[in-house]
Amino acid sequence: MNQFRIRLAFIVVLLTAGSAVVVGRLFTVQVLERERYVQRSRDQTHQRRIVPARRGSLVDRFGRTLAVSMRNPLSVEPDALGLRGRRPEDNAVVKRIYPLGDIAGTLLGFIGTDGYGLGGAELAFDPYLRGEDGWTILQKDGRNCKYQKIGLPEKAQRSGFDVVLTIDINVQKIVQGILRNAVNTLRAKGGMCVVMEPSTGAILAMADEPSFNPNLPGRSTLSQRQNRCISTVYEPGSTFKLVTASIALEEKLKNENDLIYGDKGSYRIYDQTIRDHTPYGYLTFAKALAYSSNVCFAKIANEIPNDKFYRYVRDFGFGTRTGIDLPGEECGIVHPVKKWSGRTRVTMAIGQEISSTLLQMVQPYAAVANGGVLVSPKIIEKVIDPRGRVVDSGSYKPVRRVLSGPVAARLRVMLQDVVENGTGKNAAISQVAVAGKTGTSQKPDSGGYSRTRLWSSFIGFVPVNSPQLLCAVVIDEPARGEMGAEAAAPIFRKIITQIISHPELEFAEKILKSDTVPMPRKMPRNVQVASGRQPHKSRRQSPDSDDARSILPDCIGKDLRDAINLVNRRGFRPFAVGYGTVHRQVPPAGTKIAPAAACTLFCSLKG
Repeated sequence: MNQFRIRLAFIVVLLTAGSAVVVGRLFTVQVLERERYVQRSRDQTHQRRIVPARRGSLVDRFGRTLAVSMRNPLSVEPDALGLRGRRPEDNAVVKRIYPLGDIAGTLLGFIGTDGYGLGGAELAFDPYLRGEDGWTILQKDGRNCKYQKIGLPEKAQRSGFDVVLTIDINVQKIVQGILRNAVNTLRAKGGMCVVMEPSTGAILAMADEPSFNPNLPGRSTLSQRQNRCISTVYEPGSTFKLVTASIALEEKLKNENDLIYGDKGSYRIYDQTIRDHTPYGYLTFAKALAYSSNVCFAKIANEIPNDKFYRYVRDFGFGTRTGIDLPGEECGIVHPVKKWSGRTRVTMAIGQEISSTLLQMVQPYAAVANGGVLVSPKIIEKVIDPRGRVVDSGSYKPVRRVLSGPVAARLRVMLQDVVENGTGKNAAISQVAVAGKTGTSQKPDSGGYSRTRLWSSFIGFVPVNSPQLLCAVVIDEPARGEMGAEAAAPIFRKIITQIISHPELEFAEKILKSDTVPMPRKMPRNVQVASGRQPHKSRRQSPDSDDARSILPDCIGKDLRDAINLVNRRGFRPFAVGYGTVHRQVPPAGTKIAPAAACTLFCSLKG
C-alpha cells in the first residue's frame, strides 16, 4: 500500500512539474516574448515590397525630353541608343533613356545602378529628380504565394519632380555637330563650346568633344564623362585682353584713339621678351585690341597698379566659381598680389599666368554685352512637381556692376572692330554685326611653354547693339597649330549662322532685324577715325530690304549646309541635289528673283 502511494505521489509530482513547465513555456511565449514571436510570424506570412518612385525627367526649355525613366527596365540593343559597334556587355538593362545619345552627354550626366545621379544635371538635381520610394505589405500563404490583403499597412511612393533646363535641343545639336566636325577636321585633341543668352545668363548649349553616351556610361572613361567647360582650366591668352582693355577705359588711362608704340614687335621685361606675331609701330588703343598686340597691352598693363588690376580681375569672376548649378566646377587660378613677380601683371594682361574655365571666360564678355553687369550663369529654368506646379525656378542673378554702361558700349564697338578689321575676320557674318575676340595660348611644357600644343579660342556675341547670343569656342591642340583666328573663329561663325537660319529658333527675328551699329552717346568724336571707319549715322544690318532679298547670293564652292543657310537668310527656298560642295546653282548668283522663290543647288556628290 505504501509502495502504491509512493508511486502515485511520484506520478502526481511528475505531472505537476510537466504541467508547470508547459504553462511556464506558454507564459513565456505568449506574454514575455510575445512581440518576438508575433514578428517571426509576420516574417513568415508577410513580405515588405519596395515601390520605387519614378525618377523625374530632364527636359529642355520647351519641354522636349533630354532624359526619362522607364517604368519597366528593358534590355535594349545598342543601335536603339545611338551606339555603333557591339560588345557583349552592351546588351544591358536600361532604366534611364537619353534620347539624344551623346548630345549633351557631359552636361546631363548619368545615373548609377541604385538610381542615384552620378554626374552632370542628374547629380546636381538628384534631390528633385529622385522622389521618395514607397512600400506595401504582401500576405504569403502556405505555398509561398504572395497577394495584397486589405488592411495591411502601406506607404505610397512620391514621384520625382521634372527639371526644366535652359538648354535648347536645337541649339545644342547645332553646336555639337559643328564642334565635332571641327575637331575631326583640325585633328584636335578636343573642343569646348558654350552658347548663352548674355542678358539673362541662361545657357542654351554646353558641349564637349569628345562627348560620351550616358545610356551606357561604362563605355567611356572618367575624363570623357567630365564637363570640361566648367572643369578644365587653361590660360585664356588674348581673349583675356578684354579685361585689360576694360580696366584701361574704366580708369580713364586710355581712350580709343591714344597712340601706343609697338616697339616693332618686341618688348623686354626683366629677363624675358614679349613678342607680337606681327611687328607694329604706333597703334591706337582700339587697333591694339583689333590686332591683338601683346607689346601694346603689356605697356598698358604697366600703367595699372597691381592692387587695382587684381581687384578688377576678381570682380570679373576669376578665381571663384561662377555658381552654376552643375557639379565639378573649378575655381581657376589667380595668384594673390604678394606672390606676383615683377612681370606677372604684364603677362596676366595678355592672358598668361592666369587660368580659368571656359565658363569663367564667358563672364566678362557677357558683362560687356549686358552694359557692364556681371551675371551668374544659370542652367535650370524651373522644377515642376507631378501635379504640374512650379516648386522652384532659376532666376536672373546679377552679381555686381563691373563696368559703367558707357564704357561697356565703347568696348562693344572695339570688339566689333576686331571682327571687321582685326584678327577676328573669320568670325564675320554677312549682314550681322558681330563683336568678339580671338585668343591663342601655349600649354605649359617642362617649365616653359610648348610651341606646338595650343589652346585656340574665340568669344563673341551678336548683334552688337543689342546682344542676344554669346558663343565661346575653344579648340584643344589643333594638329597643325592653328591659332584662334584660324581654328575657333570659323566655328563661331558657323554656329551663329546656323542658329540664325534654323526655322524653329526665334533668334533670326531678334538678330537679323538689328538695323544700326551701336555708337556710345558720349563717345569721343575721333573714336571712329581711330578704329578705321569714317563717322556715319548708322549702317543697315538687315537682310530684309528689297535689294538684299531680291539678289540671289553666290553659293558656288560652299559647303551645302553653309549654302542652304545663306539662301535661307536671304529669304529664298533652297533645294539640294546631291551633297558635298555646291558646283552649280539655278538661277545663277546675282539674279534678281522674288522673295520666297526657289534656288536649286547642285552638289559635287550625288545623293
